Amino acid sequence: MIKALLLPAIATLASASPVIAGQDAALREYARSTLYLENYDWTEHDLNGDGRPEQFLYANTPEWCGSGGCTLFIVEKQSQKFRVVMRSTVTRLPVGVLPESTKGWSDIAVKVGGGGIPAHMVRLRFNGVKYPSNPSLAPTLPQKSEPMLLIEK
Repeated sequence: MIKALLLPAIATLASASPVIAGQDAALREYARSTLYLENYDWTEHDLNGDGRPEQFLYANTPEWCGSGGCTLFIVEKQSQKFRVVMRSTVTRLPVGVLPESTKGWSDIAVKVGGGGIPAHMVRLRFNGVKYPSNPSLAPTLPQKSEPMLLIEK
């Protein structure tokens, strides 16, 4: 009898997304059910100056990573819904925010490399709707640039 009651509870716990201190339960559910993310590094930062931080989710599991890096999602909460403003593949850590902005949104700095490309930092600019999906095509970040790091190794 006790075994019959415990097995469903254990199965539910095993399938739940990890709880991250300070993270919104709705975001965890969105990450799990819509983005299909179970494990990821998370932080938040207000990119557009509206007083509400955007959510950074760096997928760090084999299904989201390859030789060039992993997928980085940036999600904006709008009322009770979420909107992906960046789904960037082949992204490496660190991830940071630059003091410059484009179309009212902070520029993002990420590392790219692999597949014969030497590792280097690039600048991702908002185009009015979203950030680029392939950072390996983005302009190299000048050496003098100092991003505020949000997610590091």
